[in-house]
Amino acid sequence: MRILVVSDSHHDISCLVPALRKFAGSVDLVAHLGDGADDIGPAARLAKVRLPRVEAVRGNGDDGDPGLWPRRLIGSADRPILMLHGHHEGANDELGRIVGAAEASGAKLVLFGHTHRPFFEEYRGILALNPGSISRPRGRERPTFAVVEVPEDPDKWFETRFYEVGTGIGRIREIDLG
Repeated sequence: MRILVVSDSHHDISCLVPALRKFAGSVDLVAHLGDGADDIGPAARLAKVRLPRVEAVRGNGDDGDPGLWPRRLIGSADRPILMLHGHHEGANDELGRIVGAAEASGAKLVLFGHTHRPFFEEYRGILALNPGSISRPRGRERPTFAVVEVPEDPDKWFETRFYEVGTGIGRIREIDLG
């Protein structure tokens, strides 16, 4: 499974458009990690792309949709993936509670947002990934997002790539967080 991971769009769909144009046709899932969780549909219409499956969680800046949960377990029984925004788990302070939530759910990958900073780290055998903010970056000049490859074989690890949204021609470019 290939997942386009975005977060913290805060109802600014302009940065979602190039990401969807580049990846909507080559991913199996779009995951929005909150604070603008309902932005994917309008951005896809503006981008004129057909969306794959979309999953979203509620962030501290989302309201309205009673069907939007603060956590969501996606993936397969063999490869569960936990999605959450991170504000309830202290994402700005430390990773322990986020990884603890993943451990409790049986996930080996936890996707979270809230900090607006791209990040990934393996911690206690779990990959914690934050794509950064697709509209309001902190610590970087440009908005960021990620694409995650989830191999079917549970013995293989996840492949992650981070991208930033620039201006002008070639608006999307891969970045190295290392």
